[in-house]
Amino acid sequence: MGFGFVVARFGLLLRQIAVTSHDPEIKAYGFSLWAGIGLVLVGVFVNLASTIRHLRIVGRLNRGEDIVARPSYTAVTVAMILAVLGFAMVIFLLSVE
Repeated sequence: MGFGFVVARFGLLLRQIAVTSHDPEIKAYGFSLWAGIGLVLVGVFVNLASTIRHLRIVGRLNRGEDIVARPSYTAVTVAMILAVLGFAMVIFLLSVE
């Protein structure tokens, strides 16, 4: 979530630099705001999903049930979303040069 905040504020930094340096070559894009918001929302989702999973596992342990290890589909999904977002950011950064 912290990285998402930094990404969201990067566009603001570019606008401030453009204003103070009077350099028309520096352009700010709205992409950083939406990419940052997306990363923050992914972080919120991961925190909520982790809390729910933790509570379920603790409840099962308290009832004396066995916990069989299985892959976390939530973790795999989040990893794939972050990979796609990262790839999209790389493409965006290369396209604005």
